[in-house]
Parts: sequence; structure tokens; C-alpha cells
Amino acid sequence: AVVSTQSTGEYERYAAGIVSDYVSPILSADLHDRLGIEVASIEDEQPQAKRQKLNEEPMKEKVITANKEPKIKAPKMTKSQRELASVNTKGMKSMASFFKKK
Repeated sequence: AVVSTQSTGEYERYAAGIVSDYVSPILSADLHDRLGIEVASIEDEQPQAKRQKLNEEPMKEKVITANKEPKIKAPKMTKSQRELASVNTKGMKSMASFFKKK
């Protein structure tokens, strides 16, 4: 048998935190009031991120360089697309003429 070290209150706080992620803030606050849980205590007990950012300056530099206008590359055309583009359509009927009433 596994002995649980967590109390019922801890399970309620955990469950309320999960439900709060999916419901509106008003319903979340009402749930916390009914369970008698303080909202601030749930936010304080969240685990920290595994990796912490040590220095934000390099990140800012990356954002600045990312804001430059990207170079627009012409899409590469296949051989058949190039051949279709070079076809002379001067004497041909349009596709719309095929669907007109006679």
C-alpha cells in the first residue's frame, strides 16, 4: 500500500488549478471561493521552469535582427511550369467561353 503524504486540501488546490486553466476567470474565482482556496497561494506554488534565462540581452538582440524585412525569394518553378508560362495563348479561347450559354 502506498501512503499519501498530501492532504485533501493540496489535492483540491491542484484540481482547482487545472480546472481554472479551462474556465473563465469569474468561474475560477467562484470555484476558489467555494473551496476556500486563496488564488494567490495557487500561483505561488507553481513549479519554476527547468531552465531559467540567465541573461536577456542576447534575446533582445535577436528580436531586433528578426524585425528586419525578410528577403522575398522568387518561387522556384518546375520545368513543366516554365513551359506552360512560355506558351503563346494569343489565338486560343479563354476558359470562361467554355462555360457560357450557347
